Amino acid sequence: MDRRIPSLVFAVLVLILIGCQHISSPVKLEEASIPDQTYNVTVYWSAPLYSAVLFDIPDDGKPVDMFYTYATDRVGTDTPQKYLDEFDASIRWYRILKISELDGTVRGYLMISNKLGYFFYERPEGERIIVDIYDPHLGGDAPLRAP
Repeated sequence: MDRRIPSLVFAVLVLILIGCQHISSPVKLEEASIPDQTYNVTVYWSAPLYSAVLFDIPDDGKPVDMFYTYATDRVGTDTPQKYLDEFDASIRWYRILKISELDGTVRGYLMISNKLGYFFYERPEGERIIVDIYDPHLGGDAPLRAP
């Protein structure tokens, strides 16, 4: 048996472990209702209905943005009521999450179907919060990616 094989296996395992990084969330989430005010609105749609809506508090010093894909639409400024009505009428199983920084500063709200997953990260570090929406039924866990 070649003595290089155990060394090669060890080297490959070390490289795999180095590549697997744990990403800690830059936010804390809790279920809450959305205050009735004007927000920067981004939707993640799943034909024919919205599946997630991000409500970013405008001009608060740190934007919350949704990772942009073909299914993402930046609506502009709007109030939450029509999205709440649509989710109540058609999605039914959803949750509303308050997005706060670790120090407790509220940055926005995410309304999302229970069929979808999400994760948060900062890009560039400390300047804006990104939410990435994914469908676990269409490919497993979310890929680690950055805009």
